[in-house]
Amino acid sequence: MKRLLLVIAAIAIAGAITAQYRITSGVTDGLEAAKRGMAPYATMTYGDVSTTLDGNIEITDVTFTPRMDNQPIHADKLALVTGSPWALLSLEDTISNHEIPEQLSFVIEGLGVDASFMAGLDQNTLGETVFTRFDTAGCGDRTYFNQADLAAMGYDQLTVDMTIGYRLMTGGQEMAVNLKTVSRGQMGVDAEMIINLPRPMNDGGPSAALAQGATLSSATVRMEDLGNNERIVDFCTSETGLTTAEFREQHLNAWQDEWQYQGLKPSDSLVAVYKDFVTHPGSTLTFTMEPFPALELGNNYLSPDPVYLSGRLNPKLGTENTGLRPVSLSDAPKTARNEPPASPEQEAADPFPAPSSTPAPTRKAYRPVSVATLGQHIQDDVRITLRNGRKMDGRIMTVQGQSMKLKRYLHGGTMVVPVNLGDIQQVLLH
Repeated sequence: MKRLLLVIAAIAIAGAITAQYRITSGVTDGLEAAKRGMAPYATMTYGDVSTTLDGNIEITDVTFTPRMDNQPIHADKLALVTGSPWALLSLEDTISNHEIPEQLSFVIEGLGVDASFMAGLDQNTLGETVFTRFDTAGCGDRTYFNQADLAAMGYDQLTVDMTIGYRLMTGGQEMAVNLKTVSRGQMGVDAEMIINLPRPMNDGGPSAALAQGATLSSATVRMEDLGNNERIVDFCTSETGLTTAEFREQHLNAWQDEWQYQGLKPSDSLVAVYKDFVTHPGSTLTFTMEPFPALELGNNYLSPDPVYLSGRLNPKLGTENTGLRPVSLSDAPKTARNEPPASPEQEAADPFPAPSSTPAPTRKAYRPVSVATLGQHIQDDVRITLRNGRKMDGRIMTVQGQSMKLKRYLHGGTMVVPVNLGDIQQVLLH
């Protein structure tokens, strides 16, 4: 009996070694073929290729050097994570059968990033975005942190870890897609989306129809402060001459003003959660959304209007201290920069007064029309009042069934948003 067990163990070990050799040699052959293919454009070197007992394929010390600028890109390790030794051994057969594994992840560890690429943004004035304005609010007259600012904060050289992967759940009827990025000493972002599939993933194999019928049921994004908040505060207090408490107060006020410049007003819960996050270095900000109904991923149309999205996606935001809270955005009078925000009396004033018998020559009069006749007014400008009291102005693009699409001029551009005809109380036409 003992001899039989020893024979079985020896066969198992020999099989594992053979499988490991077959996998690693196959990966090595693939890497060598890739090197030959990219030779005219770049060089690639790597260290060891190995498999692990928990089902990973790992490649160490990978360096990719484009011949164009001769600036090397280095990663300490690349890995393909299958979840188990059996999944790794059967990976080739699974793919050959036009199926996808139960789970799979691709990992990059120790990717070196040179922040000097920001110099190109400086030269082309592409550094400023809506998001960077929020980041730099209250830090002097900056609208984004340039290369010199990042270097002063110690972010001239970054080390990044990334993981992107998925796992199938409930018999393949659901898929969890995960993306995790850690910029060491700066910020960690972990995002997960739960996607419902119209049928099990491997029941007939992946297809365009399967992707077309998929829906997003929920998503969670966690942002962990790994030193970014404290370094920004240290940098900006030095630049402005304020104390830490004074700058944080100035930043929060300027952050709220930035929403006003965009024609938006954040809910009190959104302000409270953000204030807690920026005043407690090292905390984690968690954002969740559960759209109702679920978002159809095959539908390419989704209005980017922040006010619409804050209602459509049912968002919540929170930190360890505040817990998750519902948050929202609402329309607000848009103010010009360097001008005081509108007073409460001005905010309450109706920017579209009801038409009178003697309208001012500088203002076009509006006349009421019925909802039933909106299909006759395509490309006409209207002012709509919804049953909840919200007012919207824009141009009618389409009317179909029980909804219409309205082109609005918002946030420095145009947005086409859907409007349910049943939600409309009044329509005023130019």
